[in-house]
Amino acid sequence: MDTQRPEPASASLAPGFLVASPALRDPNFAGSLVLVAEHHGEGALGFVVNRAGPITVADVLGGLDPALRARAEAAGRGSAPVLVGGPVQPERLWIVFRPGPQAPEEGAVRVGQDVALGGSRELLEALVRAPDPGPYLLLLGYAGWAPRQIEHEVAAGAWIPMPLHDDLVLTVPLEQRWETAVRRLGLDPAGFAMGGGGATA
Repeated sequence: MDTQRPEPASASLAPGFLVASPALRDPNFAGSLVLVAEHHGEGALGFVVNRAGPITVADVLGGLDPALRARAEAAGRGSAPVLVGGPVQPERLWIVFRPGPQAPEEGAVRVGQDVALGGSRELLEALVRAPDPGPYLLLLGYAGWAPRQIEHEVAAGAWIPMPLHDDLVLTVPLEQRWETAVRRLGLDPAGFAMGGGGATA
């Protein structure tokens, strides 16, 4: 356990999710499911994990090494979309993956027991070249919150916090992630409403 956090562990929303409520109208986050990777006294870091961007895994890999692109396409992963992780640094590539022997964890951070986060080319190449890399996502950009900002947005009804479920990131189909999260909260996706508030991009 990290004993250096300025807030008690019970106050941290990481690792976990923020589920956007219908009250959240910001186009960067409306209808989103956000993986919260860090949350402490200096703010929070998260990634939208249910919004497909305009480019694919093959597009990204083709710009790095045609052999990597060919490998991903042969494994049936080339057509997978690269996700829009958030509005901050939209050119920066991140990788969310399931830790295991197929992926070097040096430079990566465990978000939960079965979810890790990295951004190195070495990690990307290892996952693409592995015979059985397990599920992974590529994302461009991230979401960031200033100190206490995320707490204010939750209090305003923009977000509903939820514990981490690795399948929501790595297994549940992209277009079903928000609805599945809402149902796991015991709410009806077609009718639930929260009052007030909205996220700040």
